[in-house]
Amino acid sequence: MRYLPELYYLQDCKEVPLPKAVIVTATFTARWCDYFYAKILAPRTKRLRSWERCGSLPANLQQKELFVTNLLHWLFENSFTDELFCLRLDDKPVSRTSIVAKFDHPDDTGCWTLNLSDDQFAALQDHWRKQELPEDLFYPETNALCIPYPGTGIKSRLLRVLGIQKCYTPKQWQKTQHDKLT
Repeated sequence: MRYLPELYYLQDCKEVPLPKAVIVTATFTARWCDYFYAKILAPRTKRLRSWERCGSLPANLQQKELFVTNLLHWLFENSFTDELFCLRLDDKPVSRTSIVAKFDHPDDTGCWTLNLSDDQFAALQDHWRKQELPEDLFYPETNALCIPYPGTGIKSRLLRVLGIQKCYTPKQWQKTQHDKLT
């Protein structure tokens, strides 16, 4: 099943530091993966020899976690912003154009997905709790709520005519509904 990030925590209220969320999620998800693809999309400097790395992950779990942690530090240290990078981890070989991987951060945080079994996701949620992260840091893709684009202005009406929708994560929708009542 595909899971999407709860952007309420990562972007709206910035309650959860993005680097921590990425490192905790990626290092744990790596246990089910054998391959990686990483690319710096917005380099801090043009002096890097290579902006891209790919290959096999170590077989040993501790080495795999350390490798992924170091890979993420390389991405964060060399990227203009923490949100813009590509990292894919999967049990099959991955590339820049791969379809959804188990851990799939193709460019920015809004596009981040996890493709895990129910049991894998439950284990990851338990790990988030132990790392003091919210257990609903991600949610099932089917729980996203999309409505016709809101508003009364001409731009909003045009977007609705074109079929454009406004999508909310579960927490964003909950906050929107709470704000309407207050």
